[in-house]
Amino acid sequence: MKRIIAVLVFVLMIGLLAACGSDDQGSGTASAKGENEVGPVEIKLGVGYATEENLWLIKVASDLAPNYGEKYTLDLQQFRANTDRLNAYRANQIDGGTLGQGASIMSVAQGVEMQVVANIAKESMAEGFNSTFMGLEEAGYKSAADLKGKTIGIPDFKSPSDMWVRSGVRAAGLNPDKDADYAVLPIPAMEEAVRSGKIDVGMFPQPFYDMAESSGDLASIFNSKDGVPVEEDFLNLFLNPTFIEENKEAVQALVEDLQFMTKYYLENTVEARQTLLDAEFVLAEPEIYLNLTDYHRAADVSFDREGWDFVQNLLLEEGWIEEKVDLDSLIDESFLAN
Repeated sequence: MKRIIAVLVFVLMIGLLAACGSDDQGSGTASAKGENEVGPVEIKLGVGYATEENLWLIKVASDLAPNYGEKYTLDLQQFRANTDRLNAYRANQIDGGTLGQGASIMSVAQGVEMQVVANIAKESMAEGFNSTFMGLEEAGYKSAADLKGKTIGIPDFKSPSDMWVRSGVRAAGLNPDKDADYAVLPIPAMEEAVRSGKIDVGMFPQPFYDMAESSGDLASIFNSKDGVPVEEDFLNLFLNPTFIEENKEAVQALVEDLQFMTKYYLENTVEARQTLLDAEFVLAEPEIYLNLTDYHRAADVSFDREGWDFVQNLLLEEGWIEEKVDLDSLIDESFLAN
C-alpha cells in the first residue's frame, strides 16, 4: 500500500466559501462584522499544507489562545498554492491568509492591496530547516549543476520555491530559462512524482522532507539558501487593509495570539505537534513528525527588513516585477509593538 503522502490535510473545513464579490478586492472584505457589533469578529484566512503550525494551533488549541472566541474566531480555508489563494482573496472570499515574501511583493506590484502583519516562519542561514530539493539517490545528482535538462517540481510559478530553484540553478552555473524544465505539483504529490519519474527533482518542505528522507532512497541536492543566501521571512500573515482598518482590535488580538502560540510551540514543540496529530489537523507518521527539524520561527513573529530588500531586488533581476514597491506600506509592524 502506498504510504500516505497527503500530509497536513484539513479534516474539517468550517463553512462554505462566501459568495464571490468584485474582482477589485479593495472594494470590500469577506467578513462583514465590525468592531461596533456584538460578538467576536470572524476572520477568514486562506492557508496551505505545511509550515503553519503556530497559526493552526490557534484554531486547534483555541482554549490556550488568550483572545480567541472573545475578540475573534478563525475560519481556515485550505488552498493548494498562491494563485488559488490570491484569486479567493481578490474575490472577497477571504480576509487574508498566509503568503510567501516574494508573492506578497509581486501582488502589491500588480495592484493588489494587502498588508503583512506578522511572520509565520523563516528560511534562515543560521538556524532551522531550509526547504530542500530532492531526487532519487540512484540518479546520482550531487548539486544543482547536475540538473541540466531535468524537470524540477515546484508548487507554483513565481513562488518562493520558484525563486529558490531558479537562483540555485543559476548559482550552479546553469541558465534557469534554458537548462531546466519545471512542473507545478501540490507539495503532497512531490514524493510520488519523483518516484514515478514524472519529475526528476521535487521541492520538499517539512514534514515532507523528513518523511521522504526516512525512506532511504531519496537524496538532497540543494536547498533554498544555496541561491538566496539571506534571512527570509518566507511565510507571512497578510490581511486586507480595509479589514484591518475596520477590525483593529480583532487583528491586534490575532497577532497577540500568534505571538503566544509561537512561543508555546517553541517551548512545547512535541506536545504542540501531538495536539495537531490528535485533532487530525496533521496526518503524518508520529515518529517522524514529532521529531523533525523545524524552520526558524521568531517568538515575537517579527520581520527581518533586510531580507525584504534583498528579495525585492532579486525579483527585479528576474523581471517578475518592473519597479520597487513601497515596503513600508506593505509591512505593517504596528500590531507587533504592543
